[in-house]
Parts: sequence; structure tokens; C-alpha cells
Amino acid sequence: MFHRVRIGRQERGFALLQGDLVRYLRPGVHWVRSCYTLERASLHTPRLDSPHLRTLLRDPQVRSELEVIDLAQDERALVWLDGRLHAVWGSSHGGPIAYWKDSGALVVERVDASELAFTHPRLSAILDSEGGRRELEQVTVPAGHRGLHYVDHALRAELAPGRYAFWRGVRHSAVCTVDQRTCTVDLTGQEVLTADKVTLRVNLSATTRVAEPRCYHEAAQDTSAVIYRQLQLGLRRAVGARTLDDVLQSKEAIAVEVHEAAAPQAEALGVRLHDVGLRDVILPGEMRALLNRVIEAEVRARAGVIERREETQATRSLLNTARLVEQSPTLMRLKELEAVERMVASVGSMHLIGGVEELMTQLLPPALGTTSGEVAPRP
Repeated sequence: MFHRVRIGRQERGFALLQGDLVRYLRPGVHWVRSCYTLERASLHTPRLDSPHLRTLLRDPQVRSELEVIDLAQDERALVWLDGRLHAVWGSSHGGPIAYWKDSGALVVERVDASELAFTHPRLSAILDSEGGRRELEQVTVPAGHRGLHYVDHALRAELAPGRYAFWRGVRHSAVCTVDQRTCTVDLTGQEVLTADKVTLRVNLSATTRVAEPRCYHEAAQDTSAVIYRQLQLGLRRAVGARTLDDVLQSKEAIAVEVHEAAAPQAEALGVRLHDVGLRDVILPGEMRALLNRVIEAEVRARAGVIERREETQATRSLLNTARLVEQSPTLMRLKELEAVERMVASVGSMHLIGGVEELMTQLLPPALGTTSGEVAPRP
């Protein structure tokens, strides 16, 4: 018994009997036995997805109208339809993949995935697609960092800053990023005993930069902790070998000694140690108060010395002035007039009788009122 089947212009039909293809139906009207199972495929759906795909592909006519993608273990495929990415396929699909050639401008790119690294002019579009996220491992190395690409636990390449993609499911692959920017290591609150048994609290800072990313990543489990410990030990040795006075007076020398002690170990770990400096040296409360008193006493002593020096200088100046006055009657007269001027300045009003000579005789004591070679008259 037959029944009528109509296949549209954008359709294809498959008449199956117990899973085997009996007739391939192109557009038009067909009479098909009722015992056949009819399967339709639309060309508007580019990919032919059928549970009987392997059976259908045995038919030469069907195969001639399909683009068949059958991938090896290390192969991947990019399917472009009308200039746009349609799908990314890997061998994990587990069978052939078929696309209708008449569904549009179809381009299939086959890629060898054995090298793991994948580059493409349209990498961003591929990574942003569903198939790209499924088949590719995306890695971003930020600016100021270096990437280490390990394949089967062996270093394959060092990666500069940028965006990278690696195929999944081929071999074990991992990327580690190492920060190569300059960073600061701070040692705060380090309590250290000096040579004269004084406990100090010392703060130290150092700047570091990773010079060898591979060595930094592989040489130690926690490289930052190792460098911190080397700085700490170097600081304790440098401070512990000095007295309190030496520590306070030789901060730069201590910083240089700590740098020389820690730099070789840091270089062995791939890290370059730059500036090392003591930020703070904090004394205990009682010691700080005692030191403040010592400093205060030193300042007072220096102030006393300066005061006595100024007094001595003033006395010498007066002595020199007295000698000049003694040797010069004119200068003596000027000094007398200056003395009268200072006295008169403090008087509110004054009536002058008898002239300046009589006034000076009355105001000045005999020693000042006497010119050279004369005896002052008594009032």
C-alpha cells in the first residue's frame, strides 16, 4: 500500500526501512510504501542531524549534496556559514558531521590541534562562541606579567602579555602567570636585641622585581616567603652585632648589610632585590624617655656654650670700645652726647638754662663729664 508524500524545494526526504535507506526523496511528489519510515530534513537547518547519518552517507547521491566532516583525534574544524562562524567541532563529537552544501556559503577550516596553541585572525569571535568555549582554553596574560606554558608538566614556552587559546583534550596543558612588576616587601614590628641588650622594634622595607619568571615559579614553593625570611635574618644579624648608639648612627650601613646578605639568595630564586631601607627604629618606653633626657641635656649644654661665647664676645667688644674712647677725645664727646640723648628721651619736658655744657656737667658723673686733660667742676 502506498501513500502520497510531498517534499518542498528547501526539503529533502529519506524513506527508511528498519534503519536502512530505501529511497532518497528530492523536491516533488512521491508515492511511498506505508511500511517505510519517512524522515525529512530542511535546508534552512544547515547541519543534517539524523540518528541514521552513517547509513545516509553510504548513498552516493546523498553524500554528493553534503559537506562531510570526519575528524581525527588531533583535528578540529571551524565551520563558517555566509562569512559567520557557525560552529567549532572537535573529535569528541564521536562521528561524522554533515552540512548541506546548498544551505549557504559554506567554508570548513580543518586545524591540527597537536600543537595545542591556536592562532587565528578572528580569534576573539571564535573564543566568544559556544563551540569555542567548549573546545578551547582561553588564557589572558595581563600587562606587566609573564606566562609560563607547561605541556605534560614540561615548560613549552614563555608568553608575553596578550590573549591566547589552547585546544582542550589533546594533552595536559597549563599556563601560570608571574607578576613582573616592582613590588614592596615590608617587615614591620621586628623585635631585635642589640649587642648591649636593648630590645628595639625595627621596620624595614625592600623593593623587588621578578627577573627570571621560570626560576621564580620552579625554584621554591613560596618564593615570597623565602625572600621575606632572608631579609628578616639579615636584619637580625646586622642589628644584633651593633650597640644601640651604632644602630641609631648607622641606619644606611645596616640597610646595605641586609641587602648584601639577602640579594644572592633572591637572585637564585629569580628575583632582583633593589632598594633596602630601615623605615623606623622604635625604642622601648623607658629607654625612649631616658634618651629624650640625654638629648635635652646635650641641647642645654650646647645652648650654655653659645651663651658664654656671646657674653665673651660682648665683653671684648666693650673693652675695644673703651680703648678707642680713651684714645680719642672726639669719640668720648660723642659717647657723652649719646648718654645725654638716652637720658633726655625718658623725660617728659625739660627747661634748659645755662646751655648744653652746664646740662652735661649736671647730668653726667664726673668721669663722663670730663674731657681729656680737664677736671670737671663741682656744682
